[in-house]
Amino acid sequence: MKSFVIGLALLCAMAGCKKKDSESHAEKEGGHGDEHDEHEEREPGVVQLTPEQVTNANIGTAGVERRSQAGLIEATAQIEPAADGIARIGARLEGRVTTLKAGVGDNVIAGKLIAIVESSALGSAKADYLAALAMAKVTRETADREKTLFEKKISSERDWREAEAAAVKARAEKEAAENRLHAVGVSDAQLALLKVDGHYSSSMAIVSPISGVVVERQVTLGQVVTPSDTMFIVMNAQQVWILVDIYEQDLAQVSLEQLVEVRIPAYPGETFKGKVTNIGAMVEPKTRTIKLRVALDNPDGRLKPGMFANVTLAGTTGEARSTVVVPAAAVQRDGDAQLVFLPRGEREFVAVKVKVGRSFGDLTEILDGLKEGETIVTTGSFLIKSELKKSELGGGHEH
Repeated sequence: MKSFVIGLALLCAMAGCKKKDSESHAEKEGGHGDEHDEHEEREPGVVQLTPEQVTNANIGTAGVERRSQAGLIEATAQIEPAADGIARIGARLEGRVTTLKAGVGDNVIAGKLIAIVESSALGSAKADYLAALAMAKVTRETADREKTLFEKKISSERDWREAEAAAVKARAEKEAAENRLHAVGVSDAQLALLKVDGHYSSSMAIVSPISGVVVERQVTLGQVVTPSDTMFIVMNAQQVWILVDIYEQDLAQVSLEQLVEVRIPAYPGETFKGKVTNIGAMVEPKTRTIKLRVALDNPDGRLKPGMFANVTLAGTTGEARSTVVVPAAAVQRDGDAQLVFLPRGEREFVAVKVKVGRSFGDLTEILDGLKEGETIVTTGSFLIKSELKKSELGGGHEH
């Protein structure tokens, strides 16, 4: 009996151990599953770094501060082509593209042939002109002859007046036909080469009205184009513009021809000189700002439309005001948006969209998105943004 009790106790102990092992294994499996679900269902805008990434990024943080700032009037803006430095080129009559002489990236000069369009409408317009030219010649000769006959008392005054009226009408029709050809680009020299009994071309030359670079070509050989179609866009970037918003209270410090210093992130350490060429006529009601146009000479083409720029107006002092600021290194551009990252734990960071204002040396004004006292990432924010973009594209790192 004693042996039976001892054996039963051993069986129970073994069963308990197996149950404990099973529960332990289940806990491990469940924990792994939770971890897996955590990575699969990560919040949008949240970045998790590995310990190695945190170490390599040398993550640094700073507090969001409120300061009273005053200094040179500064603004962030974007480089644009000068309004008169862009040409949209097309055909003035409907026709089919038969020759293309320029492509994207090609330099062209004003008046250079860049395409040829065959247009039956141009052929008809030339035929109408030649017919009107012949009629004007015949009616003028008839009117002159009738006048001579009238003076010699051979013909009546009525015949002469009627012939003169016909000549005047024919001349008007000839000039109208000539103006229609001028409107589609036919010169006086080309008109002089047209002959009633000769062959005349229906080819329409497409030329660039400005010197510059072809930035778009929107046609192919054989394509039918109409006057509403843009065939080429040519840009002359020898001078570029920057449109800057300044606050209403600072307007008294701004004047035409005022010197401006421009810094471009693409060229760190360099300063470009420009000047104010236009002061806006209206105040934007919502922001209470006025647009300034700053012109920069760009003979070597280094300043590209679309680049961002930081503009400082020489000889100005911005009005001191209390504002929320962060280190400039904390703000990362993401397309048209500006982001900062808030740490949440040692390896987790939350992206926050902000609206930025003026720059004050190595500080950037925050108009919306952050509050005084919050902690943000400074050093390492670029790496965090890169990881955020990877995760948005489905290429996040593994943990």
